[in-house]
Amino acid sequence: MKNILIVDDSKTICETLKQMITEELDLNVVIASTKKECEQKLLEYKQNIVVAIVSLALKDAPNGEVIDSISKFEVPSIVLTGSSTMKENFLKEKYIIDYVIKEGRFAYQYIINLVKRIITNYQLEVLVVDDSKTIALQTVNLLKRYQLKCYYAQDGIEALKILKEKKDIKLVFTDFNMPNLNGLELTKEIRKEYSKDELAIVIMTSDHSHNIVAQFLKYGANDFLYKGFSEEEFFARLNSNLETLELFQTIKDKANKDYMTGMFNRRYFFDEGDELYTDAVRDGDTVGVAMFDIDKFKNINDTYGHDIGDIAICEVATIVNKHFTKDAIISRFGGEEFCVIQSKVDKNLFVEVLENIRKEFETNVIKTPKGDINYTVSVGYTFDAGSSLDDMVNGSDDGLYIAKNEGRNQVRCAK
Repeated sequence: MKNILIVDDSKTICETLKQMITEELDLNVVIASTKKECEQKLLEYKQNIVVAIVSLALKDAPNGEVIDSISKFEVPSIVLTGSSTMKENFLKEKYIIDYVIKEGRFAYQYIINLVKRIITNYQLEVLVVDDSKTIALQTVNLLKRYQLKCYYAQDGIEALKILKEKKDIKLVFTDFNMPNLNGLELTKEIRKEYSKDELAIVIMTSDHSHNIVAQFLKYGANDFLYKGFSEEEFFARLNSNLETLELFQTIKDKANKDYMTGMFNRRYFFDEGDELYTDAVRDGDTVGVAMFDIDKFKNINDTYGHDIGDIAICEVATIVNKHFTKDAIISRFGGEEFCVIQSKVDKNLFVEVLENIRKEFETNVIKTPKGDINYTVSVGYTFDAGSSLDDMVNGSDDGLYIAKNEGRNQVRCAK
C-alpha cells in the first residue's frame, strides 16, 4: 500500500488529517512529530511515500529546516504554515507543490484535494509548447512537481505531431508567438479534433492585449496566463483546469457507465460501437462481437439473494475487462448480459481470449458474506459484419443461444 507522511507536532492536526485520509483515500498514514522522527520515517519507508504534509514549525526545526530533509528523498510535499509570510521562499523548493495556512476544516479539505490530485496525476499527460527552451523547461519543472508526465514541442507543428501520437494528453500549455504555427493557429487545429471537455488549452503570453485573450477564448482556449506569473498562480490555474476536466469526465461517466459495475452501458456501446464498426468496415478490418451471459443466474438470486447476484454480475465485469485491451468496448447490456466489440482482431486470438475467459469462470470462486459461490458463463460470438452493428449483436446473441442449448459453459459462433 502507498503511504502518506504527516509531519506536525500537533496531535489534533495529525489525527484530523489521518481520519480524513483514511475515510477518503486508500493510503496508509505515517506520522512524525519532529524533524528527527521524520528522517527516520523517510529512511524506513523510502520510495513508498507518495506525498508528505509538513509543518514548517517543529520543536527541533522551527524555521522549516525539515524541508531540506524531505527534499533529499524527492518526495512531493504540501507545506503547513501558520501564516503566508514564509510561503514564497519555500514554494521555490523543487519538491514543494503548495502551501496551506492552518485555518480550520476548509484547509484540511484543501489538503485532501491536493493529495487526490497528486495521486491522480501519475496517470495524466501534459504537453508544453514554446519556442523558448528556457521557459518550456521552467514550465515542465513546475508540472513535474505535481507528478505529471510531460512532453515538449518547440512550435505548433511539432505539437500537433505529438498529439497525434500521444492520445492520452489532457492538457496543453502553449505560447502565443511561435514560428511555423503560432498558439492561436494551434488552438484552432486542436479544437478540430478535441472538445474542451476532452483536452484543456492554457495560453501563456507576454502580450497583454485584451483582444488576444478574447480571440483565444473564442477559438477554444480554456484559460490563459500572462508570462511572469507566480508559481502560486500557475498551480492554482493548473488545478482549476484539471478539476474541470475531472468534473466533465464524472458527468460523462454517469451518462455512459453502468452504476453497479462501472462498465459502459448499452447506449454508449451503440454510440461508440457504431463508429468503430463503420470505420472497420470501411477499412476492411475484421470486427469481433461477443455476448457473455451467466449460466443459471436465477438460481444464484434464488439461493443467495439479489445482493450476491449483484456481486456475481460485478465479477463478470472484472474478469472480462481483464482479458481485453483498452481498444475494446465492453458494455453491460442489462441483467447478467455483457457485450464486447473489438476491431482489427485476429480471429483465432479473439476466440482464444473468449475460451480463456470461460475457463477462468469455470474455476473461479467468489467469497461472499453468504459463503463461497462459483458459476460458469456461456459466450456467443460472430465475425460476420452483416449490414450494421445491430446485425453483429444479433449474431453474437444467436451464438449465445446455441451455447445455452448445447449445455452451457461453452463458446459458440453463430451459424
